[in-house]
Amino acid sequence: MSLIYDEIKNQYQAMRRCAEHLEARLPEIRALVEQVNPPLVVFMGCGSSFSLAKSMADTVNIRLKRPSFAVPAGDATVHAARYAGTMEGALIVPVSRSGSTSEVMFALDALKAAGCSFTVLSLSCAEHCKLSEHSALSIEMPWCFDESVCQTRTVSCLYYSVMYVLSRLMGDETLRAQLLAFPDIGERYVRRFEAEWAALADRSWDHAVVLADAEIHGIAEEGALAFKEVCQLPSNCYHVLDVRHGPMVLIRDRTLVIAAIAGGPLEQDLIRDMVGHGSTVVTCTDRPLAIDGALNFPVDEDLDHIVRGLAAIVLCQLTAFYKSRVTGTDPDHPDGLDAWIKL
Repeated sequence: MSLIYDEIKNQYQAMRRCAEHLEARLPEIRALVEQVNPPLVVFMGCGSSFSLAKSMADTVNIRLKRPSFAVPAGDATVHAARYAGTMEGALIVPVSRSGSTSEVMFALDALKAAGCSFTVLSLSCAEHCKLSEHSALSIEMPWCFDESVCQTRTVSCLYYSVMYVLSRLMGDETLRAQLLAFPDIGERYVRRFEAEWAALADRSWDHAVVLADAEIHGIAEEGALAFKEVCQLPSNCYHVLDVRHGPMVLIRDRTLVIAAIAGGPLEQDLIRDMVGHGSTVVTCTDRPLAIDGALNFPVDEDLDHIVRGLAAIVLCQLTAFYKSRVTGTDPDHPDGLDAWIKL
């Protein structure tokens, strides 16, 4: 059908390889983390990778209870002197498709020049990449690399991989088991609802809003970015209840809303309000959730919140892909966008 479509559908096979590879590399990763014992963890990325970095940092804060934040590599490049003191002694984890995005290398060099001492553990989807030369330990997973300009499989697998490693470092066997099971769950989820997502793209919405909270907000932000890149429509991402504080005025009859929610009463009230605005409202939930006027796509599994993000991202990716057929855009080669940026 297209390159990007094949990569979206292949992401679960790639995740299985990621889990096997990371399990084999876990002793090295654990040894480095224990050796460094960092006072904080900084996740660094550009574009899609920066959105993922937000989810990764939130997870370290919430689950490992260790200070962590995410920073765009370009920001750290330009403002290295401001960040140097904050990042002193940090474990910096750049995440990158190509391992060659110049801002990442510029940021690491600029921080060193500003007198900052840190250790780099990098994740990329390319072998023998430039980023590995800056890293104490480099995890390279070329089977996740997206040949299409817009990232789909790559972002899902980078998110999956960091969450898998964190599940092992936390000793959370329940989360690890769900991550190992998710490739099968995800394939079933897509088979069950793909035709409905294709039909959803034919509705008369012309901008998208994605809603999600806590550890999955970052990957939901990447889901919103997919609409900008793949079908070239405006999109935004907000925290679920926070959308009431301003953005709600723009959620109207030509808005698609995708909400990844647990389904509590406050969330349900919000969904009803958005339906009342005439929006096309979609909920991504663990179990079926019936709200008049809203479309529900349940995974039919009780998922850890982290794993919910993997269901939400494929819903966004495939809906954006099918919408590109309506907007007439080429999702494999969008105008004005390169696979990675070189400064």
